[in-house]
Amino acid sequence: MLKTEQILTAFNNEDLVFSLETGELLKISDRITRLLDNQIFAGFDSLVEYEAILARYSVGNDFHERLKLKDSNDFFLETTLQVAGEIYSVNELIWMDRENMTLHIFVFVVSDNNSFDLPESSMIEIVDKMPNPSLLISGDFTEVLIANVPMIHLLNQPVSELVKGFYLGDFFADPELFQKLIHWALKPGSNRLSFQAKLYLSNPEGNWFDITFFKAKVDDKDCILILLLSADKSKTDQLNLERSNSLLSNIVEVQKLFLAQEYEAKPYQLLLTNILGVIEAEIGFIGEVAFDPNNKQVLKIHAATDISTAGPEAFKLYDKYVKNDFLFRHFDNLFGACITESKVILENNPPQNPHTKGKKIPGHPQIDNFLGIPILKGDKVVGLIGLGNKKGGFCESDIQELEPFASTYSVIIEAYNYETEKIKYEKESLEKALILSKVADFSPDLIVVANDEFEIEYLSKSSEKFIEMGIDASTINRKIRTLLKKTLVDKYSVSKDLFKSRLKIRSNSGNSIWLESMISLMQDSHNPKLIAVIRDVSVQARTEENLKLSLKKEREFNSFVSDFMNTVSHEFKTPLATILSSLELSKHYLDSIEEQTSLERVKYHCSKIQSEVNNLHQLVSHSLDFNRFAIQGTALKEVQVNYRKFIEACINKYGLRSSIEYLPEVDQSLEVHIDKFMIETSLVNIMTNAIKYGGESKPELRLFKEGKWFGFMVTDHGIGIKKEELSYIFTPFFRGSNVKGIEGTGFGLVAVKNFIEIHGGNIQIKSEYGFGTTVEVRLPV
Repeated sequence: MLKTEQILTAFNNEDLVFSLETGELLKISDRITRLLDNQIFAGFDSLVEYEAILARYSVGNDFHERLKLKDSNDFFLETTLQVAGEIYSVNELIWMDRENMTLHIFVFVVSDNNSFDLPESSMIEIVDKMPNPSLLISGDFTEVLIANVPMIHLLNQPVSELVKGFYLGDFFADPELFQKLIHWALKPGSNRLSFQAKLYLSNPEGNWFDITFFKAKVDDKDCILILLLSADKSKTDQLNLERSNSLLSNIVEVQKLFLAQEYEAKPYQLLLTNILGVIEAEIGFIGEVAFDPNNKQVLKIHAATDISTAGPEAFKLYDKYVKNDFLFRHFDNLFGACITESKVILENNPPQNPHTKGKKIPGHPQIDNFLGIPILKGDKVVGLIGLGNKKGGFCESDIQELEPFASTYSVIIEAYNYETEKIKYEKESLEKALILSKVADFSPDLIVVANDEFEIEYLSKSSEKFIEMGIDASTINRKIRTLLKKTLVDKYSVSKDLFKSRLKIRSNSGNSIWLESMISLMQDSHNPKLIAVIRDVSVQARTEENLKLSLKKEREFNSFVSDFMNTVSHEFKTPLATILSSLELSKHYLDSIEEQTSLERVKYHCSKIQSEVNNLHQLVSHSLDFNRFAIQGTALKEVQVNYRKFIEACINKYGLRSSIEYLPEVDQSLEVHIDKFMIETSLVNIMTNAIKYGGESKPELRLFKEGKWFGFMVTDHGIGIKKEELSYIFTPFFRGSNVKGIEGTGFGLVAVKNFIEIHGGNIQIKSEYGFGTTVEVRLPV
């Protein structure tokens, strides 16, 4: 874009420099005194005095707001001065050096000849310093004197190409704006021009900028200074607002036409036209889903794109649709899938979609892409919006933009169905209050509108169903007013203007009804209202009461089980201990029996008794452990231990070292916080299980630390656990079907799981039936 090399110079010829800390004047240039009368800029030593001088010569009340420290380092200030009868415009470029705590000002002075008058070196430095894209060109648009770095970065072509020559108007999306610039440049008088325009610079699709042009004299040569400021966001917001307003206006127009019964104006076709315009699709339709006399779903088209002009076959197909009253019975296609599957279908490659089945209908336009939006009432599809052939394909934002149209179409379908049965709209009743009242008439809820004195102004038709059949209107109104007053208390306040209650009322016949009330306050100073929606929740309330009763019974049962376990366990423990001691004494005395045969038999039976008593003793002890530790609230007694030393002490304590393969894959200095009893119990239980069910080979114990977790893994190669039984291994009393002949109670893993989870950890068990089991315990560091 340059016809001369880009000139970058140090910016050190500012006119004024002040201290940010003291306001003291640190520098003043000779140029200022040459531009204006010497007396104007003489005799000041601080920023305050400088401002006072400008205020003295300012014209009228337009003296600009003086400097305030801002987040931005560079900004402009403007004012108008009158000196010796001559009017001057003073524009200051101000920037801050926060590192040296100084304030710098470059003063542009424009006299009544409406132009800058600066030497080329100064102008180049000004342009180069500007933070936003800036350009200085000759007044006849034939030469670029300087483009600053931000401007260079915006260009869509290399500078080496642009220096060969270019047409400035090619950068303007709107040629009329460029012509406006040309006209201003050639017209004497105004030295400043501003407008917003889209420019083709770095983005091929263009970006919006606020552009300001200044006429300037550079070494007596007419020039134009061009300043750019990005306006993409403001323009996007403006376009979105215009689009939203247009969309809202279109929807309101459709609603008015429908509600006014002006069917000659074709509200359905207007709705479709607006949808196609917003989404920019070429073809589309809107239709209502209904049922034929055989109770089969059909699609009744309300409006569709006219394809009859596309050729003879298209005319024939369209004529067939018209004669069939635009009724579609076959749903083996994309729009049919939207209805039968009750979902949005966005397909930008229809031939690959299984719902299309590769079919081609003679006369029907080729569908390059498709978007189908089902209109739902609850989980039922009542209508459909179908669109096709959007340039570039459909996207998720299209679905969002269709939401207000879908809602509008849903209301229209519903209102039309009600209208054909019961409602006769009058042309003059188009206000939203009427729409609300008509909808309320068919609502299963009771809708009430009252004033601030609780006088009921509107009551929907379902009031008798909520209160009691056959009672007079005054009694109904009295009961509803009482319900409203009870709800409008602080206890039921959800927010400032919203209240919600659930209250039980009693009818004259003695029956109880639970009513849920939602009241909204309309704080209109002239006519305050409250709107209440009341629904019968008796079934739900009774269900909740039954659920609470069931939960109470369950808690009582759990408490009973716990008490029973404690009682039985403690009652068993004393006689069991007595039996065990008696057996020990009996064995002592039996040693003195001389008859060998009798002695062996007695000893055999005594050993059986001892074995069974030991099993029973173990069962009681485990049941106590289970009752104690099945409750998650058990308190931890954490202490800091050396992890490896603790594990090795446990192994040695229970004599397990020779029975396992020990793999301590953690650092010897690892310190952790644990409840020693719980982790020791868990480790020993898991290892003894591995030894007991692990067959002939030794199980492996591996220690590990991974990130924020540490723990151990025990792997055996024994009988394993059946896949269908894995989910029950943490259930009390459960034992695998393949452990016959191996002693156990089914309590151990229950306590282990709770011990680990109390620590905030987890236990995982993987097993393959007949090949072994791996138990992994992970604890947080």
